[in-house]
Amino acid sequence: MRKRGAIALGIVLLLAACGGGTPAEPSNSAAVRPTTSAVLDIASPEAGAVVRGDHVDLVVDLEGATLTDVTSTDLRPDEGHLHVSLDDELVSMTSGLEQVLPGLSPGEHLLRVEFVANDHFPFEPRVLAAVSFRVKRR
Repeated sequence: MRKRGAIALGIVLLLAACGGGTPAEPSNSAAVRPTTSAVLDIASPEAGAVVRGDHVDLVVDLEGATLTDVTSTDLRPDEGHLHVSLDDELVSMTSGLEQVLPGLSPGEHLLRVEFVANDHFPFEPRVLAAVSFRVKRR
């Protein structure tokens, strides 16, 4: 039972550190954030797309940087991972360029992807891509 409590606490702390739709600022507000020349784009779904069914296939293009699943305070301008948010809710932190987002309800949705540094905080300036799309049942 203690192990479950420790795991649950770890998950809560990780989610609190990464925030919801917008990552929190580092505790040291005077900290200088790294810059990056990375360019991020959402290839799929396209802006304004109509998706049939209850899921969408997310495909992201990232140029000028490498994705990693390592969390570290050793920050590099060409290394990080992606925070994926749907309707301002964080749905994944990933080192992959493709994933399926299941369980979508009918209607308009806003999909946002951000390339963040190894410490889960944004680069300065932020590297964001966003699209809106509509889900219709078959």
